[in-house]
Amino acid sequence: MIAEIILLYASFAVVDLFDKFLISKRKIRPLQYTFYTVVTGALLLLAWPFVYQALPAKFIFLDVLSGAYFGLVMYVFYKVLAHGEVSRVVPFVYGLVPVFDVVISWATRRSALTVTELAALALLIPGALLIAYRPGKYLHAYLALTVFSAFLYSSYNFLWQYGAQVGSSLNNLMWNRLGAAAVLAALLIIPSYRKAALAVGHIERKAHTGALFVFKQALGGLNFVLLSYFLAVGKVPIVDALSGFRYLFVFLLALYFGWRHRHILDESADRHAIRLKLAAIALIFLGTIILFLGNQ
Repeated sequence: MIAEIILLYASFAVVDLFDKFLISKRKIRPLQYTFYTVVTGALLLLAWPFVYQALPAKFIFLDVLSGAYFGLVMYVFYKVLAHGEVSRVVPFVYGLVPVFDVVISWATRRSALTVTELAALALLIPGALLIAYRPGKYLHAYLALTVFSAFLYSSYNFLWQYGAQVGSSLNNLMWNRLGAAAVLAALLIIPSYRKAALAVGHIERKAHTGALFVFKQALGGLNFVLLSYFLAVGKVPIVDALSGFRYLFVFLLALYFGWRHRHILDESADRHAIRLKLAAIALIFLGTIILFLGNQ
């Protein structure tokens, strides 16, 4: 299971770069990107007849609620991604997700805070802060929003796991996707939201951008199905702890494209920035490994 999760995070890293490119270079605004990502993701419902199972009303409600919540999670993340380097945003957000996992587990009395978890937090938090550091811009406007994004992801994972206790993970995922798409589609009755979500005049190279978006959606949809399965059958802290591989792959891909293809990705590639990012990734990676071993 561990090897499969690592490969999954490599695929997530590819999607992260597509997200950054489409938002920053092709000028798709975060609200629009969230709308099209979530609504087109509802195509997954075509597979529902093959996995459908009756569920108690309580768990249908939880699945739909987690789906609606997922729309907010994605919007905040894309908002942060639009204003930061992908090699900083992804490790910052996903480096803090295990921190919030531990805190939420402790606050809800699902588990006691252990010495191993404290040791992991002592590495994860400094690592996340270090990768967010930019000379003269440490307390930038989106720092709080980035931390909030990590909290939303962590709380979503717990909500999803709680709602997916009964029945197959795929069947629960269908209710989840239905809730996500239905809420964003229903919001179209608000004129200002409808105008912001559907405007496409400012998007560059629309046909080519659309093709890239469809490919990204297909890959991202597969990733989401697999991640939802792993979250439903495994421990949330273990799945999140292995996300260290995701931002390692993001860093390597961003370094390559930021250095050789700056028309695709704008990344700080000077030696000082690379050293800071590597040091931060080392701290976060070590923290996730400690947290992973502590949950065995």
